[in-house]
Amino acid sequence: MKKFLTAVSIIAALTGVSQIAEAALIWGNSAGSNEIAAFDPTTGALVHQFFPGSGNGRGVVVVGNVVYYTVTGNGNIFKLDATTGAPLGSFSTGQSSLSTISFDGTDFWLADYSGVNKAYKVSTSGALLSTITLANATGNTDGLEYFNGKLIANRADGCCTNPTYYDIYDLSGNLLQSAFITVGNQSTGIAYDGTNFFTSDVFGNSIKVWNGTTGAFIKTVALDTSKGTHLIEDLSVDFAGRVDTCGQPGQPPCTVPPTSVPEPGVLPLIGIALLGLAGMRRRFN
Repeated sequence: MKKFLTAVSIIAALTGVSQIAEAALIWGNSAGSNEIAAFDPTTGALVHQFFPGSGNGRGVVVVGNVVYYTVTGNGNIFKLDATTGAPLGSFSTGQSSLSTISFDGTDFWLADYSGVNKAYKVSTSGALLSTITLANATGNTDGLEYFNGKLIANRADGCCTNPTYYDIYDLSGNLLQSAFITVGNQSTGIAYDGTNFFTSDVFGNSIKVWNGTTGAFIKTVALDTSKGTHLIEDLSVDFAGRVDTCGQPGQPPCTVPPTSVPEPGVLPLIGIALLGLAGMRRRFN
């Protein structure tokens, strides 16, 4: 039986399960420390932790192996390597202050942090492409996420609102659904993994999980604080592994498969392993 289980483990490795797990990490950017950290969204375990020291952290978005982030009082988008934390430079958007950041597969979406209820679509070089008004917002939105051709955003700085409401808009800023998610405490960033939403409890060292179709609460995940507490302002998964932001016409190819389908070159190896399993099964029957 031990050999049988070993063979099963080999097949799991060949199918690229570890790649899928890495792609499923949820990233956060913390206020004050500008801590960029990645967590296991199921257990809350801390997987990566970087301190780029660029300012008072706000937005974060991950695309492949690049982390893009923002800080208060600054119109730049900064970059770092998602594996090593090495700085990769920055570029200007022409705005005075930015908070949350998201990605639609081609361009970035950012919320304003200078006091107005605006969101900006900018190119990957920082050029302003469009400006929209978030009708339900009062200003300083710090939770904004692109998903399935729409935007979801909170109404103000989540540090100072209780409860916190997240509304859904189209890409022109038209309100589609008010209060799709209602968080009963102070909540800031929001992320979408292709199925569910995640919101940050900025003072609670935790994230909440919400049904992506109904907005219903699912659970709270406590974050690992063994290496310090976290004041997470924004959240992100890897957009290169999300089916609504990769691999479509005009969008970059997916770097991680949306399902655990093995690479073609791995199939012969899996076939060999399966033959071995069949032989073991005959011996154990």
